[in-house]
Amino acid sequence: MFRLFYTPDWFNGLDLVFDTISLLVALLIAAYSWRVYKVHRENKYGYFSFSFVLIALAFAAKMVMQGLLYYAPLRNAATAVLVPVVGKAATGINYSQFFFRSGFFISMITMLGAWLLLFFISQKKEGRLKKYYEVSQITLFVYLLLLISVVSNFKYEVFYLTSAVILGMTVLNYYKNYLNSNGNKNALRVMIAFLLFLLGNFAFIFVFLLPGLYVFGEIFMLLGFLVLLQTYAKIQRRRADVFASAKTMPPKNHKVPFPKPRKQVTQ
Repeated sequence: MFRLFYTPDWFNGLDLVFDTISLLVALLIAAYSWRVYKVHRENKYGYFSFSFVLIALAFAAKMVMQGLLYYAPLRNAATAVLVPVVGKAATGINYSQFFFRSGFFISMITMLGAWLLLFFISQKKEGRLKKYYEVSQITLFVYLLLLISVVSNFKYEVFYLTSAVILGMTVLNYYKNYLNSNGNKNALRVMIAFLLFLLGNFAFIFVFLLPGLYVFGEIFMLLGFLVLLQTYAKIQRRRADVFASAKTMPPKNHKVPFPKPRKQVTQ
């Protein structure tokens, strides 16, 4: 049976719980960013929302593939559904391999696309993602990501190494953003979250040496999303406090200034 790499047996299933939490956090952030985009109409919030939708899709595809690998009843159910659709495998064709490789390919291309989009968003530049040369660069990067995702189905290290490179550049951008924000705590939390993502991908790279590193990679990824969730919760709480204070504030008495009457000069 096709597997990208072997994970500790005792952790099988627990990683699905971790990924489910990360998926839900990604959807929350995507929904919040979309609401902000609808209000302010700034492209960066729309792209931010789309990138986290891609992350959620990546986790969903990964969870489906991992669940099929871990649990025989799910594999049997999937086989019962797919065999009538595609028919039995012809000679030399392994539909099982094709199915799993396709699922992991979807997971990889959406995750890499999300990391790349977040990297572009983290760059402080006016008119980002609008100029022709920048859009053409993104088109080239998408082609490279497609190529990398195909290769990664045979050498998974390529996927995590590419993710680590993109995340490393993103962390540097958010670090500069934090320095320019006069110590803003939310900016610091965002930088820490992406640093945790970077550490998680570094751990995944070396799973072929020590399978237990897969556990550390999952923990780092989950911690990164929990830090983002904390940031999201604090922003929501601050918005709620501002809204509540605005409602409870007594209305001000606006006095209309009248000109003072002139003194009459007695002759």
